[in-house]
Amino acid sequence: MAGRPAEVKTTETFVENTRQEEKLDVLPWLATAGVLLAVVAVALAAVALVRSGDEITAASTGMASMSAGGMDHMTPLPIDGIADPPSDRGNVPLNGVRRDGALEFTLDARPVWWRIFGRQRLAAWAYNGIVPGPVIRVRNGERVRVRFTNRLPEATTVHWHGVGVPNSQDGVPDVTQKPIQPGDTYTYEFTARPAGNPRGGGTFLYHSHVDEDRQMSAGLAGVLIIDPPAGAAPEYDTERTVVVSEWTADAASGRTRGVMEMEGMLPNFFTINGKSFPDTEPIRVRAGERVLLRLVNAGQFEHPLHLHGTSFEVVARDGHAVRPEGRRDSITLASGERADIAFALPRGKWAFHCHIGHHQTNDGEGPGGLFTIVEAS
Repeated sequence: MAGRPAEVKTTETFVENTRQEEKLDVLPWLATAGVLLAVVAVALAAVALVRSGDEITAASTGMASMSAGGMDHMTPLPIDGIADPPSDRGNVPLNGVRRDGALEFTLDARPVWWRIFGRQRLAAWAYNGIVPGPVIRVRNGERVRVRFTNRLPEATTVHWHGVGVPNSQDGVPDVTQKPIQPGDTYTYEFTARPAGNPRGGGTFLYHSHVDEDRQMSAGLAGVLIIDPPAGAAPEYDTERTVVVSEWTADAASGRTRGVMEMEGMLPNFFTINGKSFPDTEPIRVRAGERVLLRLVNAGQFEHPLHLHGTSFEVVARDGHAVRPEGRRDSITLASGERADIAFALPRGKWAFHCHIGHHQTNDGEGPGGLFTIVEAS
């Protein structure tokens, strides 16, 4: 019994020595693993740094590019040499002349001081000097020739929005044609037919396809109507065209710049056929008669348009007849969209306006902007 404690002690010593040896064996592996983890961490950090640098460079390049483009659009239109317009009223018919097998129209783009209400004038770029540009109206299948002259200080083109023109006549700069330089003339020629519906007819649009948020917003847009073959469309007692748009301008100087949904370029003036309320022209009809309004959004923003006093039928969208979709009293048009609406009104003075309150203001003061009256007598 006397030797037993020594035996226990020896055993404990052996176990302890074994544990120490195991620890010593593990330590090199732990050290190696630690080194490997450190190497991996350094590599990952280097990759992340390179990627971050690339992203920063790309972002900086993108920001610089966007800033350059944004600054270009934010630059006010030049006003040197701007003249008074030939007329105070836009959206009027343009007469054509039959020549060499086509109905020929003369069109130009020029800078003018355009009055939108009262004494408020804005620097505009206008087709034939009026805003909106003159209405070109032709019959389906008619050969059309437009001799266009650029009297602007910058290049431009004319795009025939929704019309089935040959590709070479589509007006897209550096794609279907070279931009028309200041002072140059270009002749567009095509057969009047809706794109995708060669026997149809309806409400279409022509406008600049160069810096649209700047040139269109300065006034370079007009209506083109293609009448369908005889008997292919219902007749109306009264027909009117309503073009809505918006402007970003300094009220004091009248200088305009591009319209975009970003700070510094948001619109502060809104026009119907080139005028802001209270100078918008009333639409006069007879009570109970069948009325057709051709609605065109030549601006950059959506506009929910609302008619008081009755409901209407949407009879065409984007120049194409549509099946009856029920009656309504409001319709929203995005940029470039058109809608033909038909209705009859009881006697009275009925409001027709954009339902966004800001769009019924003139430089923040209301009532103004996209508001007019339909007078049914």
